[in-house]
Amino acid sequence: MRIRTRLAIWSGLITFVCLVSTGAAVLWLHGRLALAQIDERLGAATVAVAGVLRHELDEGLPLDGAVRDTMSELTLARESFAIVAADGAVIGAKAATSPRLADETLRAGITRPSTVDAGAGQDHVRLLSAPFPTTTASLRIVSWASLGPIATERQRLALAMLLGIPIAVVLSIIGGLGVGRRTLASLSDLASQAGAIDGRDLTSRLTLHQRDDELASVAASFNGVLERLSASVRQQRAFMAEASHQLRTPVSVIRTTAEVTLDQPTRSEGEYRESFDVIGRQARRLTRMVDDMFVLALADASARPLQVSHLYLDELVDDVVDDYRVLAASCHVAIRSDSDGDAPFAGDEHLLRQMLMNLVDNALRHTPGGGSVGVSLHRVNGSYQLQVSDTGPGIPAADVDRIFDRFVRLAAPGSEGGGGLGLPIARWIAEAHGGTLVLGPTSPDGTWFLATLPVPSPPVG
Repeated sequence: MRIRTRLAIWSGLITFVCLVSTGAAVLWLHGRLALAQIDERLGAATVAVAGVLRHELDEGLPLDGAVRDTMSELTLARESFAIVAADGAVIGAKAATSPRLADETLRAGITRPSTVDAGAGQDHVRLLSAPFPTTTASLRIVSWASLGPIATERQRLALAMLLGIPIAVVLSIIGGLGVGRRTLASLSDLASQAGAIDGRDLTSRLTLHQRDDELASVAASFNGVLERLSASVRQQRAFMAEASHQLRTPVSVIRTTAEVTLDQPTRSEGEYRESFDVIGRQARRLTRMVDDMFVLALADASARPLQVSHLYLDELVDDVVDDYRVLAASCHVAIRSDSDGDAPFAGDEHLLRQMLMNLVDNALRHTPGGGSVGVSLHRVNGSYQLQVSDTGPGIPAADVDRIFDRFVRLAAPGSEGGGGLGLPIARWIAEAHGGTLVLGPTSPDGTWFLATLPVPSPPVG
């Protein structure tokens, strides 16, 4: 079932329920008000009868004569009345438009306004009885009025509702269809525009002219999703292009070295060793680039949750520095570490180690022989500050802003360097632990990177 049809049906159903509820309330209120008006008229009629009867008695007439004169002199338009003795005998009765009640009903002694049955084929009546004491006898004045006119009004009102409610419901459904058609036309247009967008061109956006309502918000939200999706696709395409370009170099070196080596039928052992050494270095470089790209792919997809454990950052720093001492010595670079002592932390030890290794490896690759690399860990204002510095030539001003971009390599083309992914991975690891990684001041005398990690809160209790 289409939304427009469902909206129209719901509109008609709600209208029906509201009108039926309102009609029932109106009928109930009409009955209450009508009875209140009749009770007021019966009270006035009783007062009038009592006044005339009192006047006749005051003139010295006997009770029978006073009642007879009251019956002849007093005529009420719509109310009937009777005078009943204490023993239940009906002394006199006069019916107007209301039916004449049986003596049993008149002597029933009803003391409050009540609705009674006037007999077969007669309308119900509203009856009021009030005491009328005299010096010689205790009387009661009974007045009543027919409820027939009220019943007729209720029937007419109910008939009007019976005819009007279906018409109102039909009009509501028609109106709901019209409003739904006009409102959902814009939604259908948005659906058509969205269906025309394919994966080859994500620059298209939904347009909704001269609207400032919920549909405009839907269009804006959808355009926001398209913008984020477009940015993600552009990033993926750029990543694939850069990855292909970066992978081409070691693959080309491996292929070329193998072809040159196999070009001659015989080679010396030294030549084979040299070729295999080149192939091995390029294969290791290729493996590291593939591993780094895999880590970044997992990070982009939020598919690499942290394996949190308790560790000491100062021990991690010492381990990494010790691991790089042999490599640093072979490059004639001094490497040292400095810390404030125990630095407890809760995080992913493998990733934190990889972050520090990427920073140290980057520093060693850009530090000439005779230089030095320093790794320091200090606690400052509720956070750990991990600094890796070198005495290399510094970073050109033109490359400072893009140093954390992927596949940015500042080494000379063809040199033994990374794939330009180490620093982006290190920054992602720092941010995944609630910290930051920034580039400090750089100059021809050296460069340093600063990773800031939050100090964990002490356990409660």
